[in-house]
Amino acid sequence: MNIVLYSPNFYPLTGGLENVVLDLALEFSEAGHAVTVITLTVSPVQKADFPFRILRRPGLLEQICQMRRADLVVQFNVSLKGILPWLFSSRPLVVSHQTANTADMRGRLKTWIANHIATLNIGCSQYMSNQFAQAVTIPNPYDHTVFQVTLPWEKRRRDLVFVGRLVTDKGADLLLNALVELKKDLRTPTLTIVGTGPEERDLQAKAIRLGLQDQVVFAGLKKGAELAGTINAHRIMVIPSVWEEPFGIVALEGLACGCLVIGSKGGGLPEAIGELGMLFPNGDTAALISCLSRVLEYPEQYRPDPISLDTHLHRHRRTAVAKRYLDALIRVISEKNKCIFRP
Repeated sequence: MNIVLYSPNFYPLTGGLENVVLDLALEFSEAGHAVTVITLTVSPVQKADFPFRILRRPGLLEQICQMRRADLVVQFNVSLKGILPWLFSSRPLVVSHQTANTADMRGRLKTWIANHIATLNIGCSQYMSNQFAQAVTIPNPYDHTVFQVTLPWEKRRRDLVFVGRLVTDKGADLLLNALVELKKDLRTPTLTIVGTGPEERDLQAKAIRLGLQDQVVFAGLKKGAELAGTINAHRIMVIPSVWEEPFGIVALEGLACGCLVIGSKGGGLPEAIGELGMLFPNGDTAALISCLSRVLEYPEQYRPDPISLDTHLHRHRRTAVAKRYLDALIRVISEKNKCIFRP
């Protein structure tokens, strides 16, 4: 197949969406398909050597030409800028939904496009699929070649790790509040906060104000093997998102690195965690404290069954997820050809 992947955000930006597009582009190429990524993200200073073509901020005519040459176009979330060149391509449109649309006029238009124009909608979780008509669910992948256990449980010296953008929605401040309450019961677990964002300085100031500076380390942005190594130094990963996460690749990375995972139960995050971790209601500090207390006191009771863990993670490997995508794309092209050549 000749596949165009349209994603406004792409490498070298980091985040769940960017990683999903990169992983699928790599796997599609490895499977022998011709892949072109169209993105609005500017070129990095150092060009990465990828086995697929990347067009960064191409003109409208070039986008139309690329889409017309393709067998189909896959958009990651509905992009209104990406819909315009697609309108001139007459190719099937597949939308991979990685985040929910907003309730404003723009968001409603995107939902209408997904429900009335797209040939196929793919939700990264059942939570996401439920928001669109006739959507199939294909979960997001993680890189099993990078995220794996490299440090035995008994050699891990740090307790809690948070990985994510430092924005209000991710709930890092909720975790700091929980540490203050635990401290009243003479529990002082260490916490490493990995990530950057607009709330970073406020969170650092809050940690000092709450007297947590001896427990909390702000590690900054980490990626790839460095991130996997950091996660491996911890026993427990906490994902205290206040908003409803569409999925939660970081949960897979934590599980793959041997962490116990505690996460909020709204959205698609529970699907990423499966039956392998603990859940608490979004924004409920008391419930988070209860989870932390139990896991810190009796960690062995909450370590997931190895067989169930391996089965869960195997379904989310890049190769497994890419195969499900390719199977769906092949069906789309097959159905189109049946319509064209039906006698």
